[in-house]
Amino acid sequence: MLPEGLFGPLASPNRRHYWRLLCRLFEEFFGPDAPIPPSTGFPRREIVSAIERYLLTDDPWDSDEAEAPDSPLAVRAAAVYERFRQAGWLRQERIGARDMVSMTHAVSRLLTLLVDFAERGPAFVGAKMRSIELQLRQIVEAKALGDTLDEAADQARQLLSNVSAISVQIRDLMPELSRAESTAQFARRLFERYVGELFVGDYAELHKADHPLAHRASILGMVREIEHGPQRAALLAWYAERVPEGDAALAQRRLERSLRRLHEIDRIDEYLGRLDDDIRQANRRALAFLDYRLRAPDQLDALLRRACRGALAAPEDALRLPVAPGALMDEQRLRAPRARPRPIPRTANDRAEPTPEQLARLNLLRQMKRVRLVLPEDLARYLDRHWQARDALASETLTSESLEIASIGDFRAYQTLVTLALRSHRPGGLRKDDPLHRLLRGFRIELIEGDADNPYLHAPRFVLRRTGTHSDRTHTAA
Repeated sequence: MLPEGLFGPLASPNRRHYWRLLCRLFEEFFGPDAPIPPSTGFPRREIVSAIERYLLTDDPWDSDEAEAPDSPLAVRAAAVYERFRQAGWLRQERIGARDMVSMTHAVSRLLTLLVDFAERGPAFVGAKMRSIELQLRQIVEAKALGDTLDEAADQARQLLSNVSAISVQIRDLMPELSRAESTAQFARRLFERYVGELFVGDYAELHKADHPLAHRASILGMVREIEHGPQRAALLAWYAERVPEGDAALAQRRLERSLRRLHEIDRIDEYLGRLDDDIRQANRRALAFLDYRLRAPDQLDALLRRACRGALAAPEDALRLPVAPGALMDEQRLRAPRARPRPIPRTANDRAEPTPEQLARLNLLRQMKRVRLVLPEDLARYLDRHWQARDALASETLTSESLEIASIGDFRAYQTLVTLALRSHRPGGLRKDDPLHRLLRGFRIELIEGDADNPYLHAPRFVLRRTGTHSDRTHTAA
């Protein structure tokens, strides 16, 4: 069950900002691409600090509820965290003396589905049909059972849903394209959204004889064989072992549901026929619009030239205006001016707008805070710059003496490396729950004897060694 009010932040005036924050938190802490989270969750201050970093580069926000957008950054970050916690996106638990934050399994799965839906590109009907056919053949050959049948049924349902959604999206997109201000803008939107995002990836091959869609008769034959053949008993036994208390009726219903979804593949022709009609209509409207926008200016010039030639060649009596005698622009014929009501004077205190100097100081303060932050990508860029400057033989290690400091960002990155080296040297090494542990991407650091002096800092010596494959390092640097 999903928490009540889960979509509250996504329905507020700042819904786009909340969505970006959720995606970044999911990517860094809770998503499948993030490091494995601790079993007890993350400390609350770490999540609030991450939100505070995001707010530095995600302004301005609209006024939302009781929190003004010009409040201090820490107050705004805490308010955003509380909004996510109360809505149910984040779960807070008291463990010992600390507040730990995690994301429930249901909310994590929902957010994964939303991100996948937002990033989904053109559908490929042939790949889905080929996958369903191979899975059913494994069941017929007794190489797989109920899990494969459920997967094939889910893919069949997704295939019909995708094709149906494309038709609706095409019909909704054409009025939006028609409001383009220029021919170039219309053509760009047409190819970027209509062709690049909504079109079926293999639409041009759907009606060929060798397309996997032509094998749906074979797929339906295998479904009937499974439904009435010896595989049915094995599938029923498989479902019965995996339902509560071996309920035979429930197992029967689940098997029938999967088979019914696979039988719906026979309706793919109806969906594709409607999609063909929608695409043909959209193509006609697009071609008519382009033809009008390309031909209308030339035709208008021809009409104007023809009118000018007719006016010059016409006799004097033919050019007389067909109006009654009298003044055409007499003031008595004009409409009286419309008196606009005077605005009601405001009695409330006017809100003082910040001066240009105050805005400049605020922007400078944000830049100062940002340049002193050391994010994983900042540290990766700093180290990659030095690794690329070394020769191929020595490119796998770096010492503290070879690191240059040319800016405030370099100085902060060097300080962070010193802190990592000191914390990694203590007994047990760097702990998993240490906030600096997420900075160790693509390298490991060791403390060595001696001191490294530079014009800015006196610190212990350390050495950096690369870890992982080249692709991992490239992904980390990006």
